[in-house]
Amino acid sequence: MRRKTKRKDFAALNEELASLKQKAQKSDENRWESYECQLVTPMYGGGVLAGEIDQAMPIRASAIRGHLRFWWRIACGPDNPKELRSAEEAIWGGIDDHGAKASKVSIYVDCPKNRLETIPTKRFNVRGVKYLLGAAEHTSCLNSGFRFTLSIRYPDAIKEDVETALRWWASFGGIGGRTRRGFGAIKIAGIDSISTQDMPDSMTLSFASSASGKKYFESAEKAWEAAAFSLYKFRQKEGIGRNQGNQDKRPGRSYWPEPDQLRRMIKKHKINHEPEHPAGNAFPRAAFGMPIIFDFNDRTKTEPPKMTLTPQSKERMASPLIIRPYTDGDRWCAIALLLPSWQRALSADLDLSLTSQQDEEAYQKKLSAALAKESPQNWPSSEHERDELAKRIPPMNDNGRVRANDPLHAFLDFFEKG
Repeated sequence: MRRKTKRKDFAALNEELASLKQKAQKSDENRWESYECQLVTPMYGGGVLAGEIDQAMPIRASAIRGHLRFWWRIACGPDNPKELRSAEEAIWGGIDDHGAKASKVSIYVDCPKNRLETIPTKRFNVRGVKYLLGAAEHTSCLNSGFRFTLSIRYPDAIKEDVETALRWWASFGGIGGRTRRGFGAIKIAGIDSISTQDMPDSMTLSFASSASGKKYFESAEKAWEAAAFSLYKFRQKEGIGRNQGNQDKRPGRSYWPEPDQLRRMIKKHKINHEPEHPAGNAFPRAAFGMPIIFDFNDRTKTEPPKMTLTPQSKERMASPLIIRPYTDGDRWCAIALLLPSWQRALSADLDLSLTSQQDEEAYQKKLSAALAKESPQNWPSSEHERDELAKRIPPMNDNGRVRANDPLHAFLDFFEKG
């Protein structure tokens, strides 16, 4: 006769085996997936200090998680704000009324231990890239070609969400700083790019052609340089964004309305530089992201001083426009992508604020008084007003043909057609 204790032992063993099986299944669901990544454009910044490369940890796992979280919101997030927040916190973590939630997505980055190859930004010889750098022109970037291994672990239940976010990030995102201007673009082996058929109606993807009229470029960097040069031409190049300069190589007057409107508001201008732009109080380039610095570079002090345009509620507004290289396999294109936030960037309800770097108290009072009478205006909401403004702003026209009645879509037209 078998002892009852033996029966209890078998029951305990079965329970233990079932527990081990569950752990094994759970472990299989949370296995690490590894991806080989490569920079295809130089990476700007990315370290603890803004604009600097961290020699010990150039690619940060926390930064990648932030990028994946952003692209998940774009591609997978519910339209309802409350549902979006709840779903986002369930996957990526966050803080709610019940405390902190840990992310279900674990990320590990393995970088080569050898010395990083950096490139001084002053060596960039394309005018468009120099324009994107602005005041950061005298620093260095991690050179394109840098490779690293990205490992991600997550429960099987969110596999589709994470892989979708990864695909969007690989197609249109990047790592480091200024990724919306194409710095730090990456290519991930085995990950296909998002196609135009995958785009929601709230986004627009445009392709540029090379000078010879071809859609494809010889490398990712060449495609990026073409995209950067297109943005520079639209906003600043003589004959397109401004008139021809004079013989002493000073740039000509802008074809955009903001400088003349600042002259009107501040009541200062050089001789022969009276405000004349017919668009009046309009700041269309605010839609491309803020802050915007207006520097008249005037040593005579007869023009307005250096001024900064920001949203009234905060210091920055991320650009809704992304320019970067894009691959459909082994071939590279230059693309411009409008994110869903483009409509908010053009909202007439977006209040703008101007500040000056001139510290004189008397001047600050003068500026405050001027802004109290007339504050800078964002793009209007009326279709008729938009049409009329677009007719008066030369970069938004192509020999009399209005490219679009807002500056962002006018740029997309210019990007595609030149």
